[in-house]
Amino acid sequence: MKKIYFLLLIFFIHTNVYSQNIVYLDVQYIIDNSDIGKFYKSKINTIQDENSKKLKVREDEINKEELSINNQKNILNKEELQKKIKSLNDLLKNYQTYRNDLKKNVVEKKKLYTSKILENLNPLLTEYVDSKNITLVVEKKNILVGIKSLDITPEILKILNEKTKKNNLINEN
Repeated sequence: MKKIYFLLLIFFIHTNVYSQNIVYLDVQYIIDNSDIGKFYKSKINTIQDENSKKLKVREDEINKEELSINNQKNILNKEELQKKIKSLNDLLKNYQTYRNDLKKNVVEKKKLYTSKILENLNPLLTEYVDSKNITLVVEKKNILVGIKSLDITPEILKILNEKTKKNNLINEN
């Protein structure tokens, strides 16, 4: 008798789980491949290119100073050499601080742009879930195995791109 109750309980639990409408979504794919995501990615690339040019100028300055010290090593007295080495070390410290500030700025911009994309994505996703009577949306990175038909990423990407064009979101940024 206990076995029958146990089997019935398993059957009802099993049936209940499959009656739920569960889908998954690849948020990172949407961030990387949506029109607005590509726009922000190009802005980040532009910033990184500008930063590389700025860093290159400073690196050249440091290399020039280092070469100068190496060329004058035998000519300068010990105190002057120490002053020049100290000056070079200060240049290096400033360069590292500057480089870290530029990297931090890029990371902050990436976070800002990602949050802007998510601000546009969340209402769309909520509306989509309500219209399709979806019970649960799970992020794809947390899925081990799932059938392709449960992936709503292409549909959401299409809707986000349409909203981007409709609301002209790319030009206002």
